[in-house]
Amino acid sequence: MFKRKSINAAALLALGAIALPAIAQQQLDRVEITGTSIKRIDAETALPVSVITRDTIDKSGASNVQELVDRLSYNNGGGIALGQSIGDSSATGQTGASLRGLGRARTLVLLNGRRLPTYPFSGQGVDLNSVPLAAVERVEVLRDGASATYGSDAIGGVINFITRKDWRGGELSIGLESPHKVGDVFSLSGGMGVGDLNKDKFNVMGTFNYQKYDPIRAMDRGYASTGNRPDLGIVKDSGNTFPANAVIPSTGTYVPLAANYPVCAPPDSFKGASNCRYDYTHYIDLVPEQDRYGALVKATFAPSQDHTLFAEAVYSRNEIVLGSSQTPSTTTGKPAYLYPGGGKWYPTAAVDAVQPGYRGPLQISWRMVDGGQRRDKVTNEVLRGVAGAEGTFAGFDYKAAFVYAEGKARDDFVSGIFSDAKLVQALATGLINPFGPNDAAGLAALKGAELSGNNRKSKTSNTGGDFTLSRELFNVGGGNMGVAFGGEFRKEKYTDGYSDIAGSGDIVGGSGNAGAVTGQRDVSGVFAEANFPVLKSLELNAAVRYDKYSGTKGNSRDGSFSSPNLSATSPKFSVRFTPMAGLLFRASAGKGFRAPALDNLYAPSAGTNTGSNYTDPFYDSIRGCTAFPNTDHCSTQLTAVNNSNPGLKPEKSKTFTAGLVFEMIKDTSFGIDYFNIKITNGIRALTGDDILKDWFKNQTGPTTSSSVFSNRLIRDPVTGYLDYVNASLENVGQAKVSGFDLNARTRLRTEFGNFTPGWEGTILTKSEETNIISGDTIDNLGKYAVGGPVVRFKQTFTLDWDMGNWGVSTRYYRQNGYEDYDEIRKVKAYGLADLQGTYKGVKNMVFTVGLRNLFDKKPPATVQEDYFQVGFDPTYADVKGRTFYLRGTYRF
Repeated sequence: MFKRKSINAAALLALGAIALPAIAQQQLDRVEITGTSIKRIDAETALPVSVITRDTIDKSGASNVQELVDRLSYNNGGGIALGQSIGDSSATGQTGASLRGLGRARTLVLLNGRRLPTYPFSGQGVDLNSVPLAAVERVEVLRDGASATYGSDAIGGVINFITRKDWRGGELSIGLESPHKVGDVFSLSGGMGVGDLNKDKFNVMGTFNYQKYDPIRAMDRGYASTGNRPDLGIVKDSGNTFPANAVIPSTGTYVPLAANYPVCAPPDSFKGASNCRYDYTHYIDLVPEQDRYGALVKATFAPSQDHTLFAEAVYSRNEIVLGSSQTPSTTTGKPAYLYPGGGKWYPTAAVDAVQPGYRGPLQISWRMVDGGQRRDKVTNEVLRGVAGAEGTFAGFDYKAAFVYAEGKARDDFVSGIFSDAKLVQALATGLINPFGPNDAAGLAALKGAELSGNNRKSKTSNTGGDFTLSRELFNVGGGNMGVAFGGEFRKEKYTDGYSDIAGSGDIVGGSGNAGAVTGQRDVSGVFAEANFPVLKSLELNAAVRYDKYSGTKGNSRDGSFSSPNLSATSPKFSVRFTPMAGLLFRASAGKGFRAPALDNLYAPSAGTNTGSNYTDPFYDSIRGCTAFPNTDHCSTQLTAVNNSNPGLKPEKSKTFTAGLVFEMIKDTSFGIDYFNIKITNGIRALTGDDILKDWFKNQTGPTTSSSVFSNRLIRDPVTGYLDYVNASLENVGQAKVSGFDLNARTRLRTEFGNFTPGWEGTILTKSEETNIISGDTIDNLGKYAVGGPVVRFKQTFTLDWDMGNWGVSTRYYRQNGYEDYDEIRKVKAYGLADLQGTYKGVKNMVFTVGLRNLFDKKPPATVQEDYFQVGFDPTYADVKGRTFYLRGTYRF
């Protein structure tokens, strides 16, 4: 039989997950959700909560939190994957969860019931890399939007990672993961604890973990190794090639033989429509090189039976080396690069073939192959300290704590990244050869223009405290009425600091002049909750939260700003009805409130590049890309300027859930929960790609379009060409998402062992939002989107067998396909099978061996062009392929 264990009810109350009578330490309600997967009706609550136990985590074979969260059925598109960091400067190095497909900013991530700092490079959302999976005992996911206790900003839901506590003994675990061909992962973790809190009145415990990831590059995976995919109808390439394309500046005449056109230099440089093109995708990282460190220390002291003091410190450090293609010689906001007449490597014969006798400078579009892969190192550190007390005083259960949490991130140049000013000077010497291999003098000149040192340094922090008081009152029919109230107060600070080089845009191939920003604000919230067990079978719960954001201000190169105070009152009502043993009905309704992130409000305007290649329609109509294939305007990443918005309004939401849990057959349970979330004033980034895709979709003439975003294409008043696309953050009118969570599990006990089959799935029936400008409804369900498609159906089948010291587990994960980037193709459904075996026959030892992606399933093909990776969607599919892993754990 499954054991029920007593639990700290305050932790679950704070999650909004249990009825208040549990505060009275009634054993029936104060059960730990872990371990009650089959006979769990007494642990079910008025709000839908999923629990991922340590055993489930181990059986998943996941090596990090992102891999675990990605396969949860209720986590959907809109998060952020590590592969997106390649070429994405907005959130470099971050991974994020997205409950209900509502995005990482609307998913509240907690560690032991309290907030983690937001990711410094984006100023919003928590980086899942900062949560050490090895230290996690269980994960509790509140699938109901907004939380009366933790914050009404949790519009999509809450993910609470809970680490070990009151641990005695020790453990050491070593693991090796070996994917197909390359990408090994080495893991080492352990910890120990001393002191019995009940007998010795103290407990001190600590854990550590280390992981090293080898990189996987596009060239290591056939489906991702090239951007030249005519089989898919896409060619994502670049006119910055090697040997360099060259143009006579005064006439725009292309010099074919300088780049050896039409032969070019296969396989990386190949023939395009009118010039040589470069297959830069071949050199992109799919999984970057990583080193991850983590540690947790917690001390607990019980001076008396009624009071407990505790202090906790958590530290994580992730070092990620991001590799992308060799540097291209097109820099946003900078003049084209010139190779001087009379230079050592001047292509005289090639020039004479098109304009005899010309010896002036050539405008070059060049890929700096001799500089090697562009590599920068992102280091992300998270430190959080908590000190507090909990217990009973004057008839109240209480808990209170002081919290300081900070996140630091820095981006440092490693290799292959160059200064624009220095490269212009180096090219002027004529020593560098953009048309062929460099000699020692050319390599030295190129090396002299290489950048080193820091590019960006950022920090976020939360400083504050929280408290909760709760107790039972008088009998209201079915039991005692319970009440709770509490509050949270914190100061949020945000600094995103770019170097002078980044601020000036002096980075070759860079996306413009990024700018520093600082911001801060005070956040306070108070809540009250009451539970009414009006009948033994019927419980009503009412909660309300008041949030206030004040003192909001920020500074950037665009100036100093302040925002008005924001506040809202968010109620929540829920009901739990058990008409008979084994049958539970539940429902809830509530409101949510989320203020814009400080980065959303105050980040300075900054140039960037579009993710996809486009042709400037204005240049094409004036000069013509066929006759004059200018690589700054023809089939290239065009310039976009991203703008924050100090006038953003807060998001508001309404959430409704209803469900039932059926457990009238021994060792069998079935659950279904309906959810409906409606958001008004939803905050959304309108990107340069969004604007250009809509412009071309509604194009009515060479330079005209019926797109509602047409006025965001800004023309250069001198040349008449496209100068940039004006992108921004905006409030959409409405966003809606609805669907069903389903789960079923049983346990079969036989003389051949115990079999435990299970299944969980999430069906989305609606995911839509209104157009920012026109107000028209846009259906996002089952369609491609940046950050990941919102798929209609995600599900996981499990089958576990155990007998004595042996255990075998299988997993089959599947998500439906979706409409592709081009709105024509369909991306196929994607399913992965896993297999794991466990042996516990050696004293104090556990051995685990397994295969993830047992059948080596490749990612389904897609024509997406928003990411540097081509041929697949890095937010949707696993690039590791069949992966063998082995773990050994020793407990002492």
